[in-house]
Amino acid sequence: MDFTEEKYWRGLINQGLIRFYLLKVLYQDKEGYGYKIVTRVEELSDGLCRPTESTIYPALEQLSRGGYVDVNRISAGKKIRKIYSLNEKGRSAFRAAAKAYGEIIPVLRRSIML
Repeated sequence: MDFTEEKYWRGLINQGLIRFYLLKVLYQDKEGYGYKIVTRVEELSDGLCRPTESTIYPALEQLSRGGYVDVNRISAGKKIRKIYSLNEKGRSAFRAAAKAYGEIIPVLRRSIML
């Protein structure tokens, strides 16, 4: 771990942003499945946040276990596709996250002026 590397800081930031953008995608789109969610996260974050399978599915599972998303399984050819949707607890979580980010971003902007 090298605190002088921008990559280290981007990794930390990305961990929180992935959950925020997962909630945002499901809040806006009402539902989604893995690949669709990944592409929407990239789109909404202007490419800043690029989740991989190793980050997106554990985060979705965490949201599911926490009771923030509902998971429905549908048949997609020979595969079973998991469709994720926010429930009321998840919508509340998104609103709380949006408020927190909305408060911290202006402070960060002022703080990073070198």
